[in-house]
Amino acid sequence: MAALAWILFICSPCAVSCPKTEPPVKMEHLFVETDNNRTVDIRLDETVRISLRENATTGYRWTVERYDRVLFSELPSEAHYPATAGVGSGGEVVFIFQAKKNGTGDIKLKQWRSWEGDSSTIARFHIKLHVLP
Repeated sequence: MAALAWILFICSPCAVSCPKTEPPVKMEHLFVETDNNRTVDIRLDETVRISLRENATTGYRWTVERYDRVLFSELPSEAHYPATAGVGSGGEVVFIFQAKKNGTGDIKLKQWRSWEGDSSTIARFHIKLHVLP
């Protein structure tokens, strides 16, 4: 019985400051096409993933039009195309950003054929982010 009481004492919340062994969990926010034109609050150092459908074989590709470089870092994007899909099938591209400074800023993407210029743009994605401490 004494051993059980000792375990309960160690595991119970203590009045003195206990060192934390695990770092705080950083949130990752996932946005898709239906989140276009949203305004969202995120925290400093959190990650934003924007996942958009595309079929690269048509020539129309999503690209970063602009983003606030003071507030966000752009991380390498990811392309996902199902292995079971046939030739010429679509997939998705994921753009990843990390909040590095407090403030409010925009991320804007566009789907276009780069060699045809801006007039070939067929879709845009915009999100406004409030980066909180």
